[in-house]
Amino acid sequence: MLMGNLLYDSQTGLGNFFGLLKAATNTVFGTKGTIITLDLTELIKDETNDKKTIDSCIRALAGLLRAEIARDDYRRMAAFRIGEGEFVIVLPEKTQAEAESLATEISILFREKAFWHSVPNAEIRTSIVTYGEYGKNGVSVSTILKAAYLALADCRYTEFPMHLPIWAEKLIDHMVERVYETLGLLDAAFTLALNDEVSGLPNYRAAELFFEQMLEEYRRYGEPCSVLLIDGDNLKQYNLLGYQQGNQMIRQLATLLKKTLRHNDRVARWLSGDEFLVFLHNADRCFAMEVGERLRAAVEEGSKDWPYPVTISVGVASCPEDGVTREELLVKAEEANNAAKRGGKNQVCEAQDCYSTVHARVRECIEESGRG
Repeated sequence: MLMGNLLYDSQTGLGNFFGLLKAATNTVFGTKGTIITLDLTELIKDETNDKKTIDSCIRALAGLLRAEIARDDYRRMAAFRIGEGEFVIVLPEKTQAEAESLATEISILFREKAFWHSVPNAEIRTSIVTYGEYGKNGVSVSTILKAAYLALADCRYTEFPMHLPIWAEKLIDHMVERVYETLGLLDAAFTLALNDEVSGLPNYRAAELFFEQMLEEYRRYGEPCSVLLIDGDNLKQYNLLGYQQGNQMIRQLATLLKKTLRHNDRVARWLSGDEFLVFLHNADRCFAMEVGERLRAAVEEGSKDWPYPVTISVGVASCPEDGVTREELLVKAEEANNAAKRGGKNQVCEAQDCYSTVHARVRECIEESGRG
């Protein structure tokens, strides 16, 4: 469940240092190619740039790298953020000339984007190192790490030897293997601690982490976000069928909710058996109301053939208008959910008021989205 979080940088969506280790360990880089490093260290050290500006530049660069990865001629390219302002691009089978062309293109595009972020003098320090044939089973982890280090070091350590003693090569590879094994153990431990066995969803401990991550994005970037508190309507009738049937219904309900959401939104099982929390990143109240209605309709339609068809009541709370802390948003979401229950269930409500299922507020939001 959480291995992706261990291997990816949450701010950029690129692989992190551990992701680089995994890719190198799995020999996905082939036996030859080039490595480009992009270093924004000087930009970060510049005291005239505030944190928000720096973050914007880092995200802009990450967006450029993701766009390059999507191109057919660079489909084997892999990009990683391995430090605050340090990025590594691995280009299997690409020549030095091809790498230089790509590095120049990225630098030009980045300067254009940085200008719009009010950093007209922003520069990327780029460096390129070639790795060659190092065996039939692919390039070794130690070779990739050395090449990346050489590129980042650039002129500071021009005499650093590419060829280390055999014992040093084996030591590096051995240490990387142990690190990757430890990541696997951490992932297993996190999964046990943060996974709900019945629904297969993250549990309430994970939900608290998701809450903090979502609010941290709001504090950092000022983007709106929303939370949906979902409560099943009259699900106790499944108790008549038995424990196993009740658990099966919860699993099916969790699957319906999960597959209806965007890939970057999250749903977790909350405190009681039929409560769920949905976290919507970069989502204002209107969008959250639309998502709530989509979930409500999906459950009503998807459960028609179950032993007992079920419905849900959805309470919507949005940041910043309903609060900027977990406690404030939970209170508002609970108020909205209670209003949905009082209004007849199978409804979507916001904190201030409650409307019928096919209510004017949802239609209003959809019309506003269309005008936008």
